Amino acid sequence: MNLEPFDIQTSHLRIAGLKNANTTGVPIIALHGWLDNAASFYPLSEHLHINRPFFAIDLPGHGLSEHRSHASSYHLLENIVDVIACIDSLDVYGIDTQKATLVGHSLGGIIASLVAAASPERVDQLILLDSMGPLTDETENILPQLRKAVLKASQLNSTVTVFPSLELATRARMAGIGKLAKDAAELLVKRGTRKVDNGVSWCSDPKLLKPSFLRLSEAQVEVLFAGVECPVKLLTGEQGYFSSYNALKKRLGYFKVIEQFSVEGGHHFHMDGDVKKTAELMNAYLSD
Repeated sequence: MNLEPFDIQTSHLRIAGLKNANTTGVPIIALHGWLDNAASFYPLSEHLHINRPFFAIDLPGHGLSEHRSHASSYHLLENIVDVIACIDSLDVYGIDTQKATLVGHSLGGIIASLVAAASPERVDQLILLDSMGPLTDETENILPQLRKAVLKASQLNSTVTVFPSLELATRARMAGIGKLAKDAAELLVKRGTRKVDNGVSWCSDPKLLKPSFLRLSEAQVEVLFAGVECPVKLLTGEQGYFSSYNALKKRLGYFKVIEQFSVEGGHHFHMDGDVKKTAELMNAYLSD
């Protein structure tokens, strides 16, 4: 499946990403992880055989998509409306936007789950890649978290990191969230950086690094996931985050219908693990 760049103005923000040429059928919307971008789905695209519209988007503040205004923040739940607005805007391509299939890695999977819970009539299938819901807080941690977030929000943004070369930016990304192989890191860095004086810098909004004002409780996550009406397929890396947190396994019981499969690889197994097996599983699911 070949992917080409796209840029679309939604009712909320300008969203950029990568898409295939198909315009018939239920669209597939792919959402990347925190501080990644749409290039996260390049490796999979080489093995996906899909006769439906496919859109890998840069989430707001990521990649080439628009940043939120200076006075805004990146609260997790705001992404729900952004994704729905993006789906609605696909009618400019002649695509039926009544329903969509959502694919999400890490943060993207969390957002996809929340969209499916908030608007079940808009989502027909959900594929989660090493993603099983948001971080939660106990009641006693809510006030400290709020105080920390308010303090950080009132501080001026720190100086943006500048790398003398793409190679050094790639090395930094290899050692970052969900440590990546070089080829995978290069894909993200090429899309996720811009040229500045003396080198390159990240395109992502620095506000994405600031802590959340409020986290959901585990009971709230259970209620939200119970509201997902569509079938769910969870694909996890054998060395990924899901395998490391036993507490997350109870969340399998929160969904009405869910299947789990494990493939070789870490948190970014869809980029530098068993990409072919991941695509095979997705092809079978998306052709149903």
